[in-house]
Amino acid sequence: MSDALLERTLKLTLEYDGTAYAGWQLQAAVPTIQLRVEEALIRMTGERPILAVAGRTDAGVHAEGQVASFRTKSRIEARRFVPGLNSLLPRDISVSAVQEMPLAFDARHDSLSKRYRYRVLANRHRRALEERYAWHVRKPLDIAAMREAALHFVGEHDFNAFRSTDCDAPHARRHMIAVDIEVVPRPSLGEIVEIHFHANAYCRYMCRILAGTLVEVGEGIRTPKNVAEVLESRDRRLAGVTAPPHGLTLMQVFYP
Repeated sequence: MSDALLERTLKLTLEYDGTAYAGWQLQAAVPTIQLRVEEALIRMTGERPILAVAGRTDAGVHAEGQVASFRTKSRIEARRFVPGLNSLLPRDISVSAVQEMPLAFDARHDSLSKRYRYRVLANRHRRALEERYAWHVRKPLDIAAMREAALHFVGEHDFNAFRSTDCDAPHARRHMIAVDIEVVPRPSLGEIVEIHFHANAYCRYMCRILAGTLVEVGEGIRTPKNVAEVLESRDRRLAGVTAPPHGLTLMQVFYP
């Protein structure tokens, strides 16, 4: 039997707190999520995996439903990878599921869409337990105005105004399936505003720039109409600030 016939593809669903890491992707001399996952897989299987990942999250960004895939010749049962990897990974990274997939499955190229959540703490005072997971703004936000502005993002658009100037994607045309804004009341603690983005794909910093722009609408710095004008302009200089990374979480990746 050939080596190719011995291979199989496994799909990992991962959760992590990105605070201590320089993002997903391997980088020289700094800790990354990919490095820690690969180290654990090497110890478990004796092989160095080639990991494909659905979303290359940036430094400080978290995940509840990140997906990665790799090929292996290991005969370890899929169900044994969850406890095995979790015993080897640091406490801020965990595996929630491992599935056998068709050999050609690729976590990045086979994904249909991704859903991200951006959290904002709208309160006069900061809160220690939200320091790592929400952007603190010191004034109440106009949620109705933010929802009106968010409607302009839904559909297929050129999001060039809402991506990093050093984004290396060949174009910024993306299909935004939905943008939902929810308020989670926290008595005496202010409000947690959750902005949910669901799109077929994203440019670099796109969610964070969209979130920063929507917060500026909520603060009264810009209007919903201005957001439509910025989108049409395709000029990054006209959009809002890039919201800090710690408020962003990759929630779910969708597949056929």
